[in-house]
Amino acid sequence: MHEILSRRFVPIVAVAITAVGLSALSAPVAQAALPGSPGLLAGSKIINGGEVTTATENPDGSRLVLHLNSGGGSDQGGGTAWSPDGKSVAYVNGAPAVDTYLPNGTSEQFITEGGVDPTFTPDGSTIVEGMVGSDYTTYQLASTTATAHPLGPNPQPPAPWFATPTGGSDRYPSVSSTTGAVLFEHDANGASDIWTDHGNHTAGLLIVNGHQPDVSPAGSQVAFYRAVNGCDQLFVQASDGSGTATQVTRGNTNHTHPKWTPDGLGLDYNANPGTNYLDIVGHHLVLASSTDTVIPGGLFSVTQQPTGKTPVGIASTFHSAGPQRVLDTRYGMGQVSKGAVPAGGTVALAVDGTNSLPAGGITAVVLNVTVTSPASSGHLSVYPEGTAVPSTSNLNWTANQTISNLVTVPVGADGEVDLTNQSGGSTQVIADVQGYYTGDASGSTFTGVSPARILDTRSAVGISTTTPIDNSTVTLAVRGKGGVAVGATAVALNLTAVGTVGAGYLEAYSDGSSVPTVSNINWTGSGATLAGLAIVPLGADGSVDIKVHGQAHVLADVFGYYGGSNTGQDFVGVAPNRLLDTRHAVGVSTSTPLAAGHTIALQVTGGNTGVPSGVKAVILNVTVTDTTGSGHLTAWADGSAQPSSSNLNWTGSSQTLPNQVIVPVGSNGKVDLYVNSTTDVIADVFGYYGG
Repeated sequence: MHEILSRRFVPIVAVAITAVGLSALSAPVAQAALPGSPGLLAGSKIINGGEVTTATENPDGSRLVLHLNSGGGSDQGGGTAWSPDGKSVAYVNGAPAVDTYLPNGTSEQFITEGGVDPTFTPDGSTIVEGMVGSDYTTYQLASTTATAHPLGPNPQPPAPWFATPTGGSDRYPSVSSTTGAVLFEHDANGASDIWTDHGNHTAGLLIVNGHQPDVSPAGSQVAFYRAVNGCDQLFVQASDGSGTATQVTRGNTNHTHPKWTPDGLGLDYNANPGTNYLDIVGHHLVLASSTDTVIPGGLFSVTQQPTGKTPVGIASTFHSAGPQRVLDTRYGMGQVSKGAVPAGGTVALAVDGTNSLPAGGITAVVLNVTVTSPASSGHLSVYPEGTAVPSTSNLNWTANQTISNLVTVPVGADGEVDLTNQSGGSTQVIADVQGYYTGDASGSTFTGVSPARILDTRSAVGISTTTPIDNSTVTLAVRGKGGVAVGATAVALNLTAVGTVGAGYLEAYSDGSSVPTVSNINWTGSGATLAGLAIVPLGADGSVDIKVHGQAHVLADVFGYYGGSNTGQDFVGVAPNRLLDTRHAVGVSTSTPLAAGHTIALQVTGGNTGVPSGVKAVILNVTVTDTTGSGHLTAWADGSAQPSSSNLNWTGSSQTLPNQVIVPVGSNGKVDLYVNSTTDVIADVFGYYGG
């Protein structure tokens, strides 16, 4: 699979597709969660009847992302390896050469010419690989930094690791996490053995008769294969070469390419009844039980992503960033292929290192997410990469609708978040980052305030006129208004567009900054009333700008601010969790809609909510559905007076509309949700402040 071709610098295209019907092999057996709750799988896949490309997917076969060239064909790839932090994949293209890319297929980086079989050192700083010799048949070990090298027609290859060649061909390096020794396959005089550099670049024999060694995560064992009765079988032995090898596979099938799982409990490997690579099937073997399952999606030569815990439950502080666009599937922004997300499809969005965001340490991100041109009604779920698709929703839409909503979501351990189209048709998806959280004290804490209206163009609140805003900008003073401290750096505003004329949108941004060309609220016709939460940095004068593209009245209700307080609260993300659904008696005792003029006191702390007692505020995504007429919803702390502000507004029957809400929590752990028009109400929790 490492055909030697001239080096071609072609752009790489990653295509996110469902795994149904894609395998060139027999249909794989559905695979349960692998030991150790792994992250993504990276490996090779056969496409177009015989080409090989690299790909990543979830362990259950969902979120399959093929890594293709600009023409939609094979990247001629193989030999995938994960960086120790699980944030990048090294692979061999057909040149051969070693490149890296992010798990979602973006940010292709050239590492070195002529390399195969890459592996990372335990600290992730270096890639060790086999470098092809001038005869294109033998290899010598070499290493290079795991950062991008300048692209060029003839980049200087790294020097061979051993000053004195070993007298054969050296491939398949694997680095011990405990000793730093590199084990590798040494081929000479028709024999293949496992050698080691003993940690000091002095090569020597370790295990006779062995191929493709892979050292266990703990460094104590090595897996490899050798022939038994005419078929290749997997073995495990002490990594220092002591003791005897234990055979772990049997039968009349070749078993090759062993790779330890990150927890050291199992091996991923290839099974092939013959020698034709078109017949390769990826397998996963649990060593203790000998349970063997087929890797779904047709992947083979698989390695599992080493991941830590998704950073939920980490106290974090807020950093303003933007607004700036990081995803637009219409143009391929944030992905390396453009096009609508198919029904059931997932967009994997890289957050760490995107635009001006830091390359690590982000625990959660704040995105304004928009869907446009959906082919059918449905909803979007946004959640940390590496976790299962939740039953919660962030946006809901009908066919051909354009709608936005703010999303605060924990970031996966690999620096990505997933957006899954839960509908029967395709849709375009756009995301604008408004800020992010880090698990340290370098950012700002949040201070909630009683909801207060600081702008209403209908009644000259916060502005001197009562005329609609027509393709112009409102500069709104925020510091010192509605309980916002004079030292605040950003504000949480619930913005509402009322009485729209024609199609349009509005965007909110720091006063004194250039117009960001993003959106917070979108409308497609006249007479609409739409609300959306926005977290907006304040200008030097303490103001924000609200630019209306089109015509509408604008309302702004303040719910809290960031910075400027010694008593502010850290943010803690939680796994998305549904707390209320009046359709199905979730959070309430009946399955009837909330009647007009009535209030639900919703318990948001304790039990299985993921929110501890004593929190100051929660982030909820609140959705109304099956509305019976025009109305609004108001959220506030139980035990406090009902405010005059609103969080959600709708203008007719049979509508489904979401909005993110930051709402104070009563001392009893409850929030109140009031509607003035009968409707079903859904509430999903995504995080909290304080506690």
